[in-house]
Amino acid sequence: MDASALVQKIAVTFVNPLITLLVAGGVLLFLFGVVEFIQGAESDTARDKGKQHMLWGLIGIFIMVSAFAILKLFSKTIWGQ
Repeated sequence: MDASALVQKIAVTFVNPLITLLVAGGVLLFLFGVVEFIQGAESDTARDKGKQHMLWGLIGIFIMVSAFAILKLFSKTIWGQ
């Protein structure tokens, strides 16, 4: 097994599912923030907490999608796959 096949196997087996799991966690955090924001409509602190959860969920989603894109770009330019 050469290096490119090994890296490809590691990416497919471990990295891609991990990124997918973390994106799902970011989506859940965002949705939790939306629910928290709506339920705490009367309270400024509850709304602020909901906004923070939504913001961190979006940041997490952005970072994980960017990491996936960088890995895909790296894979295509280095190994042509």
